[in-house]
Amino acid sequence: MEAQVRLAPEMARPHGTAAAGLLSAVSAGQAVLEAASEGFSGRVEGVFREGFYVSGPSETLFAVLGPRAWPGPLHLVVDELPELASRHDRVSVGGGALTAGRLMIRLDGCAPWAPSLPEHLGADSRAWQDLAACPAPELAVVWEAVTGDVRRGDLAAATRRLQGRGTGLTPSGDDVLAGILLVGAIDPDRRGALTELAGSARTTRLSRAFLRWAAAGQSIQPAHALLDAAASGDQPGMCRAAASLAGVGATSGRALVAGVALAATGLAPASTRRMDSRPNDVWRRSGDRPDAHL
Repeated sequence: MEAQVRLAPEMARPHGTAAAGLLSAVSAGQAVLEAASEGFSGRVEGVFREGFYVSGPSETLFAVLGPRAWPGPLHLVVDELPELASRHDRVSVGGGALTAGRLMIRLDGCAPWAPSLPEHLGADSRAWQDLAACPAPELAVVWEAVTGDVRRGDLAAATRRLQGRGTGLTPSGDDVLAGILLVGAIDPDRRGALTELAGSARTTRLSRAFLRWAAAGQSIQPAHALLDAAASGDQPGMCRAAASLAGVGATSGRALVAGVALAATGLAPASTRRMDSRPNDVWRRSGDRPDAHL
């Protein structure tokens, strides 16, 4: 999913604006910690209202966000973001700081975002029922089929139906899929197959990055709060966490909630699961092509 916001048209820095002062990182996701080591060199890939994306070598991708953003695996959250870098600005790391255009962000001392998953989900299936509704009109045509795929444990088929379905850099189908993968990752034995599914998804580079981390058991903070509340059977806590998550972006949060709920109530047990790691082979067998925009 996107970095908690719907992408807006690129926002350029006003001409003649003075450089921002030294900023401090508040939290850093695992993707940031792995990428932004001493000597890193990349570029600003895209700019939106609340931050910007950085790309680097070997599919490296992470987001720099202001203090209102949730921690997440691809998120570098800073204490303030008084201005934004511009698209194609050079990004580098040296001396314990990340420099992007005229921004400089201290990295030392920030809290790593390293969430864990509960061992099981203790909430009654009725607690999830209303959350598992189709979250977006563009998914209505496949929702019944996806529900059946999840119940059979056929996550390759679910991936084929959801991958890239919708608009934007993180289509709503991918956000649903991220929720399904996150719940599936509660079983450590699934993670290898889930990671292959995520890495081969026919979608945007940004979506694949979020999907890979979901398959590894990591998402943004309110998604983990929802799972933790479900594990303890705390239904009021589930409602609060689901509301927080649903408020992320224009549709991304609602789609992620729906994917989590769908998998929490319907994902087939490990003994009956079917996770072919080649979702596009399923497309070839079924004859049901994904959307033309893929």
